[in-house]
Amino acid sequence: MLDQYYMITNYDQLKALSDPFRVKILNMLIEGSYTGQQIAHSLEIPRAKIHYHLNELEKYGFIHVVHTEAKNGIIQKFYRSVAYSFRIADDLLPYAAEVGDYYRHSMLEVLNRARLRVISAPEEAFRTTIDDVTRRPRLMMQAEIRATEAQFVDWLVRFRKLVEELDQLPEPENPDEAKWYYFSGIGLQIDEPRFGTDREPAVEEPISEQEDHLTTLKEEEE
Repeated sequence: MLDQYYMITNYDQLKALSDPFRVKILNMLIEGSYTGQQIAHSLEIPRAKIHYHLNELEKYGFIHVVHTEAKNGIIQKFYRSVAYSFRIADDLLPYAAEVGDYYRHSMLEVLNRARLRVISAPEEAFRTTIDDVTRRPRLMMQAEIRATEAQFVDWLVRFRKLVEELDQLPEPENPDEAKWYYFSGIGLQIDEPRFGTDREPAVEEPISEQEDHLTTLKEEEE
């Protein structure tokens, strides 16, 4: 069983996760347990390179061996992340470059894992049988918001509480009707808007049956 989060408490740990390739491996091991050979095959990377990074991740406490199997006389180790998420201790925040690298690589990998989920999703996930966009069982949204940092952080607090409700949904009365859904989110400061700011804010304006546009908010549906 994975811990909910793991605290990064020293500089060597932080430095180890400033490598984008290790972040990629770690995200794979959050989703499941794999051997070095399986990871090498999935990422199309030489096994020796994978084992080097696995050793580094294990050395700094980010992953561990959850079980072993004997195959053709060789003991295979299955690695798994120790936690679902990783947080940086406050006393490491002054290392701005390394902290920034870690979060940038982590966000990029979250986007990459989401891309893979979309690619592997069943055809049913993309069928459109409901005219009302707001009642379709999927979400595709981008947003640009002009706000103070305090305003954005306050909104994120409320958003996280809303997302927590997903973990508290009651068990369906008919388990056969239940399906698995995936949700991903990224939010951060940007340098400039890309959608344009030539319209009045905070006015919801339907553009078509496929798309709603809230001046700086863009929600896309097929």
